[in-house]
Order: sequence, then structure tokens, then C-alpha cells
Amino acid sequence: MKGRIMKMISVDGGQLAVLDQGAGPPLLLVHGFPLDQSMWRNQWQSFATDHRVIVPDLRGFGSSSAVTGTVTMAQHADDLLALLDGLDVREPVHLCAMSMGGYVAFEFLRRHPSRLKSLILCDTKAAADAPEAAANREKMAADVLREGAVVAEKAMLSKLLAADAPQRQPDVVEHVRQMILGTRPETIASAQRGMAARADMTGLLTQIQLPTLLIVGELDVIATPQEMQGMADRIAKSRLATIARAGHLTPLEAPAEFNAAVREFLVENA
Repeated sequence: MKGRIMKMISVDGGQLAVLDQGAGPPLLLVHGFPLDQSMWRNQWQSFATDHRVIVPDLRGFGSSSAVTGTVTMAQHADDLLALLDGLDVREPVHLCAMSMGGYVAFEFLRRHPSRLKSLILCDTKAAADAPEAAANREKMAADVLREGAVVAEKAMLSKLLAADAPQRQPDVVEHVRQMILGTRPETIASAQRGMAARADMTGLLTQIQLPTLLIVGELDVIATPQEMQGMADRIAKSRLATIARAGHLTPLEAPAEFNAAVREFLVENA
């Protein structure tokens, strides 16, 4: 992300690398797995024209402190609270989170609801892993510690993007590949174990009273449009935006359409 200004903010037992850019209502962008803050490369500068855009690397990811063991979604949520406090952000934030970031967002909502002004949930799920999915996460955790991040790259790259992305958007494919390969094996393992153990948030959906925008790629095979429509149906003040021709990584695959949907929502909920 050319021109970015990076800070290191202390959180419990470590430090988070964060881009803190612009002025105005705070917009917190939380990346997915196994990526880093650069997945928001098409958003941070655009929204920094009228928002204070805060884009962290979650614990273990990118330039943030290394991790071992298991990092839970609750730990990530509490890290975000410490990050906001460290940046002296006291007003409620617009929280935009994708995939694993959405799991973190649900925990943040449950643990720190007064710090939120609105939610933007992108290509994510409320349900916990089924036993088979949790077992697959545990297997990848073991495999990646033994063989390296290439295990995750081989298993996930094609699922994260639309099927025609290699032909239509080779630069995006390569960016995603490098994010995955640049993620520490210990981080991949700790995040997989944390996601496998995450709580089911389906029951929380009907309790959400914040303005909520859900965004999903038309071709997402991980968090499908049908699943996200089911989430939207349960959240009172919500709507679903479906991004044509995009897979799981809507902010990277269709930035113009993604940004337009987010900007309209932010204007409505300023």
C-alpha cells in the first residue's frame, strides 16, 4: 500500500502494526485469513478522504508480533479494543470485516458493543464450524507447521477467488498468493485452531440493532450468497449487496463495486 503510514501499537503481550490514515468518523477494516492489511489496498486511500481509516494486521499476521499456540477470535476482538484505545479512538467506529475478520467482528460486538456505530460484514459466516470442517482446520494447522505456508496456498488460493480470476485478474491472484506465502506458518496454525474453536454466533444475529451492511461475492464458494442472505434475514437493520463476478475476496476482486456499496452505507449512517 504505497504511501501508507505505519504505527506499532502495544496490545496484551504483543504489538499490532496498523495503518492510521485520514480524518473523520473512524472506519476500522479487519482482514481475512490467511491474509494481511494489504488486502484493503483498494479501500484505505479512497475512504481516507473523509474517514479516519484504521487498518491493522491482526495478531501474528503481516508485520504484527509473532504468535504460537492458539489465538481465539475473542483475543483478536480484545486486541482491536486495545488498538482503538492506543490510537485514542473513543467514538464508536464503523467496523468493516471480511471472512475471519467477520468472526472477530461478532466477538467484538458481543464483548464491546458500545464501541460500534455500524457493521459491514463481508463474505463471512455466523455459524460455527461443523465437526468435519473443524477437523480439516486442525489438519491444516499440523501440515503447515510441518511443511510451511505453501500448504495453505495450495489448499486455499483457488477457493478465495472467482474461477476465472487467473485469466481475468492475474495481478490479484499473485497478490493473494504472496499474502498467503508471506504469512508465518505458526500464525496460520494458530488462526486455524482459533477458528475451529469459535462460538456459533447465529443466535446473536437477531439481537443486532446496529445498521448492518452485508456484502458477498456472487461466486463465493466459502461464504455463499445463500448463507449471507440467511444472515441478512435475521438482522433487523440490514441489507445484502451481492457483487457480480466476484468470489470470496470482494474488496480485491471488485473494488469499485465494493467501495460504492460501502460508501453509500456510510453516507446513510454518518
